[in-house]
Amino acid sequence: MTDNFYGTRPDYLPDFMNNPDGGDAYGVVKLSLAESRQLEAVSLNRFPPTFSAALDWKSASYEDRLWWGDEEDWARMAAELLPRYARDGSRVALFWGNLALPTVTLSVDVVVRYAREILDAGPHFWIYPLDGSVLIECLMDGQVTIADIPSS
Repeated sequence: MTDNFYGTRPDYLPDFMNNPDGGDAYGVVKLSLAESRQLEAVSLNRFPPTFSAALDWKSASYEDRLWWGDEEDWARMAAELLPRYARDGSRVALFWGNLALPTVTLSVDVVVRYAREILDAGPHFWIYPLDGSVLIECLMDGQVTIADIPSS
């Protein structure tokens, strides 16, 4: 079922990710299911899930937990958090709570610039800095959890 459902709605991604004329869109790479699964294996799947798509933080340790109140607060938080966990100019993977949206990779700078649009597209998502060892979970209730990825 996942094979037939994954990435079927790229039109649900933020507009800048689908705009071939936009400068930022050229840096967005939509991953195939196999590519997404490879990144999930070294990041997201190292944490226990709950019955929903969220991760089970009662069974896993985390570094920090923060809360955003509105889109403006989230944008500020993203601008402060991401540079701490990813080098300037590096790339991150965005996994969505809805499998119909394909996993994407893009630069940290673009994520910070379009933080509000990303939140609007999927208020439940994970950010994995490709040059780092942390996972950032963002839930629709405003909870943001930062955790070191356990080794395999």
